[in-house]
Amino acid sequence: MSNPFAAIGRKEWLFSLRTFAAGLLALYIAFSLNLPRPYWAFGTVYIVTQLSSGALRAKAMWRFTGTLVGGAFAIAAVTALVDAPPLLVLAIALWVPACLTLSLLDPTPRSYAFMLAGYTAAFIAFPGVDSPGTIFDTALARVIEIGLGIACAYLVHGVLFPRPSIPAMLAQMRTWLGQLARFGAEALRGPIAYERFAAERRRIARDGAALDVMFHQARYEHGAMRAALRWLPLLRGDARQVPTLISAIADRVGALREADPAAHAALAPLLREVGDWMLAVSRPGVADPGRAEAAAESGAALRARLRVEEERGAATGGWAGLLREGLSARVIELVDTWLRCLGHAHPISAAAMRGERPPEAPLSALGTGLRPPGHTDALLVGLSGLASFLAIVGISAFWILAAWPAGGGAAMIAAVGTCFFAQLDDPAPAISKFLTGTTIAVAIAWIYMFAVLPSVDGFALLALALGLVYLPLGAMQAVPSLMGVAMPIAVTAPTVMSLQETYAADAAGLLDGGIATIIGLAGALLATRLVRSIGIRWRIRRLAAADRRDLARLARRRRLVDLRPLADAMFDRFEAIASRLGPVDPASVGLVELGPLRAAYNVLRLRAALERLGPPLAARLEDAIDAIAEHARGRADDAATLARLDEALREALAADAAGTGPAAGAPSGATGGAAGGAPAAVAAAIGPSSPAAAGGPASSAAGGPASSAAGGPASPAAGGTASPATGGPVSLAAAGGRPARAAALALSGTRMALFPAAPPPEGLITGPGWRAAA
Repeated sequence: MSNPFAAIGRKEWLFSLRTFAAGLLALYIAFSLNLPRPYWAFGTVYIVTQLSSGALRAKAMWRFTGTLVGGAFAIAAVTALVDAPPLLVLAIALWVPACLTLSLLDPTPRSYAFMLAGYTAAFIAFPGVDSPGTIFDTALARVIEIGLGIACAYLVHGVLFPRPSIPAMLAQMRTWLGQLARFGAEALRGPIAYERFAAERRRIARDGAALDVMFHQARYEHGAMRAALRWLPLLRGDARQVPTLISAIADRVGALREADPAAHAALAPLLREVGDWMLAVSRPGVADPGRAEAAAESGAALRARLRVEEERGAATGGWAGLLREGLSARVIELVDTWLRCLGHAHPISAAAMRGERPPEAPLSALGTGLRPPGHTDALLVGLSGLASFLAIVGISAFWILAAWPAGGGAAMIAAVGTCFFAQLDDPAPAISKFLTGTTIAVAIAWIYMFAVLPSVDGFALLALALGLVYLPLGAMQAVPSLMGVAMPIAVTAPTVMSLQETYAADAAGLLDGGIATIIGLAGALLATRLVRSIGIRWRIRRLAAADRRDLARLARRRRLVDLRPLADAMFDRFEAIASRLGPVDPASVGLVELGPLRAAYNVLRLRAALERLGPPLAARLEDAIDAIAEHARGRADDAATLARLDEALREALAADAAGTGPAAGAPSGATGGAAGGAPAAVAAAIGPSSPAAAGGPASSAAGGPASSAAGGPASPAAGGTASPATGGPVSLAAAGGRPARAAALALSGTRMALFPAAPPPEGLITGPGWRAAA
């Protein structure tokens, strides 16, 4: 096991020195202004200081906002309920969970404001119970002290010694795109080792989620690069689809190798070319407009050759034909999606490498941030609020009944303890670590109060005395693995010792304050363990169940819908699962990674095909969709569901072979989008963004692949007729009038997504058509 202290180096010590300087500045000004609690200003510096300027600005802004809101509520609550302490406690105990709920539903840095508004009200209201006449002065003083700490931290870390996060985020973006390209190339070259393939897919998901966090922080930085950041959500929206497409491709490559080795051997060189192309166009230098155009042209050439393979598969009978056609269609989607990713990455890279001002991305690209992430669990949010309520009410009841003078301090610390770590699956270990750090802080406070501070005369000696502890603490704070211990010590010690300009030892008050802090955190820990502690396995099961529930809802709908919000939620959940799945076997928690999402795509394609079919086959397809819904809800086992899917698949292929349908005489070469069952409107409905829908890089300045040469989903090559922006009714004109074939392909895709280990359907294992078609 590595020593985390070994990570402390020159950068960490410089970070600590600057943070300590900001803390001393805040403390000195607070002393000069005769603020009642100067230690709040000092502690705030250590709370808001972050490793990057963007994260600092975000935390500082929303901390101050939350402090204002919480202070206003505390004034109103104490003024209205001063004569009824139990009602005041109840009001605060309801306010804190309400704010915590809003915080947990907001995936942006803005969530910090909601959390601060919650426990700031407790910090101001509980000490004000005994002196309601000074509640306004207390609230105003806290706002000033918090604002002072924020201003000093921002001056030092944001103005004098800024550490912008945008360069690191851009480097991470380029690394992540390179990982995606290598992941795709390895799957296309084949064969793959499944465990390694799954592990790499999860790593890519984790890194993508980390990129989102960096993006939300970088948005708060200033400079020319900020405009380029508007393209990142568009890039992420398309790039998140890539692992799903590659997973579908890898499954089909393996199945085609087994079902028809000759067909696989014929297609393998082209698949390797696509993989090599992904690697080539993703190398550094793609920001050059000439390279971007060349990437679009070479992608269009690959797309044309893949269309030929798709048509050959469409002319083939049996399971092998479906695999070949579906494989070609998914690779075409991969090429189109990768071109869009490059188009979105181009303005970001051009701005970073050549200093160009990027073209304006649509305002909608940034979004409002109001949509809760897909992995948000209403049950956990509710339990987090309940834990906070129980901790505050329980400790407050003891405070009131025992007439304990320091009980208000314990109650407000309980509010902090239950809020700080509520976003974790199991907050209890983090609260326990925080309690350990707080206990150490209480001991340090005692040593300072009775062994160090009596000998201190003047601010310079105070600074030297504090530096003995706070310089190492600041360096520890710069190391993520040590922050959990360093933070509570840095924030709690000056609060427990009530650090003032004039030394005044109060052993009884210090003891009471220390005990109150420890009891407050212990109460938060107890409440959390009672109602909120869960295991990783339970959390993964909940995430997987949410995916299946969404798939069932989609399958129950009798009309086409825009799948993008549901797909975003499923992508969020997969990234959440990927960060937790290390020691857990996916099969043990009922998880088929990305299976429900891939099935959802195919349900949409199946629904589009079904609208063009006659009653006998349409009824069978409805039964297949019902089977998908029942299986997702746990009401049908694998064998029964597979049997219903295979029966529908056989009937769809028989109907296509018999030439039934609205346009039976359409030539096989016109299948176009049939393989995916996804002409333009379907592509829009299942994709988070497209050039037309998201305002992508249609201009030459962007170097984006929005032209027909790129063969994007909105181009004439795709055969789409509906507006990609709406994801509205789907035209099957591109399917060459073969909706039964499109339905068969959608059923085969669903089958492979939900039952990857199932053998080929009986009666469809071989087909005579491929060699003749080839």
